[in-house]
Amino acid sequence: MIRISTFLTLCLVVSTAIAQDVASSTRKKGFHFSFGDYGIGNFNVQSRGKVEISDDDKDVKSISSDGYLEITKTVFGSRRSLVITPSGTGLKREYYEGRTLVPFEPEGRKWLSEILPELVRSSTVGAESRVNRFFRAGGAKAVTDEISRLESDYVKEAYAGLLMTQPVAARDYAMIVANVTSTIESDHYNTEFLKKGLEKFMSTKESSTALFSATKRLESDHYKTEVIKAGLRQGPITVENIKILLEASSGMESDHYKTEVFTELLRQNNLTEPIVAEMIAATKSIESDHYKSIVLGKALDKRDLSATAHQRVLESIGTVESDHYKAQILNQLISSKLSPETQTTLMDLMTSFESDHYLNTVATNMLKSQSLTDASFQKLVSVIGHQESDFYLSNFLTEALKQPGITKGGLQEILTATSRIESDHYITEVLIQAAPKVKQINDAAVKDQYRMAAKKIESETYYGRAIRAID
Repeated sequence: MIRISTFLTLCLVVSTAIAQDVASSTRKKGFHFSFGDYGIGNFNVQSRGKVEISDDDKDVKSISSDGYLEITKTVFGSRRSLVITPSGTGLKREYYEGRTLVPFEPEGRKWLSEILPELVRSSTVGAESRVNRFFRAGGAKAVTDEISRLESDYVKEAYAGLLMTQPVAARDYAMIVANVTSTIESDHYNTEFLKKGLEKFMSTKESSTALFSATKRLESDHYKTEVIKAGLRQGPITVENIKILLEASSGMESDHYKTEVFTELLRQNNLTEPIVAEMIAATKSIESDHYKSIVLGKALDKRDLSATAHQRVLESIGTVESDHYKAQILNQLISSKLSPETQTTLMDLMTSFESDHYLNTVATNMLKSQSLTDASFQKLVSVIGHQESDFYLSNFLTEALKQPGITKGGLQEILTATSRIESDHYITEVLIQAAPKVKQINDAAVKDQYRMAAKKIESETYYGRAIRAID
């Protein structure tokens, strides 16, 4: 014969969806689940109203006036059922074997005492009275201990919700979060529990830490993000919790959800410089260039980022493949004042561009926005001087020649880059722009370098224009 506990466990697996729909509706609609085992047998439970269970879980103490409890079990054609309804003197119990009404005492009572302990742990029948009983006896810990013994995640979440309606002390919130989320396996039901108690759980440092720590156990990026964002919207969180959330987000597979978490985190008002730098460093785990650029852009919107944060941005950009997104973030970064060390790192990163268009966009913005040392200026010209496009190279060198205070070394670097231009037209345009600077410096070595660059011009007309510019 199949054991009652086996039937109830299997019943619950199949009928959870039914139980959810019914039990989440009004109490008058009640609770219902059933299970059929390919002709071997079936089990059916229906309940409405408030059902109070005895302290030993073997009997029904009371049912509200609008309620009833009906239990039916059929095995190999043998059917037994029990219908309990309220009456003026207490409870009316009708016990059937097959279609025959049999006195409840003693067989009906024996059958109920056998089946009810498993029933109450496999469903929400009598849940409210049981939570009240355990809470009175041993507080929140007693209820969470009982929750760990329940059969299904749906029932566990229901009990946990009822627990939070009790006068629970705030000091117990963290324990409740840890105990409940560790026994519920379903991400859905863990999320439901955490979101329903969110206001209370975010009210203390300990319980908010427990809540965010619980997100690390959620496998679904969707549910993890849902809980994290809901928690963050409650207000500023501790630096410790931000670190927990960064750790939780690092385990996500979806770049979309990582981006949602990071952008929500960046809305926090209490972010310290080290935390922002740590968050920026964490963006390296985002594979999508698009999503990575969104997060880095939000981070760069923060005012007065440190040199360390800027370096972290460059490290993350180093993992970006798209020239479009790379240029987009670098141009935003360049709008901030950068240290010489950061400028050097940025220029090293420029060598990874494949597109001359995007390379020149970034380099030109750097000329216009940054205060460059002579060494940085020369390095920038050297980096840009190795591109293939005569058009973009000549445009950049022309812009570079407009910079005030160009030194001898800077001008020589420009002339070196100019000598790499193949087009007579473009090399002549740059040399004519450089001529006044060459005259101003009035250095023989610089003039010789100018003439050497001009010798690359094949057209006598263009060559004459370039030479006459310094004579």
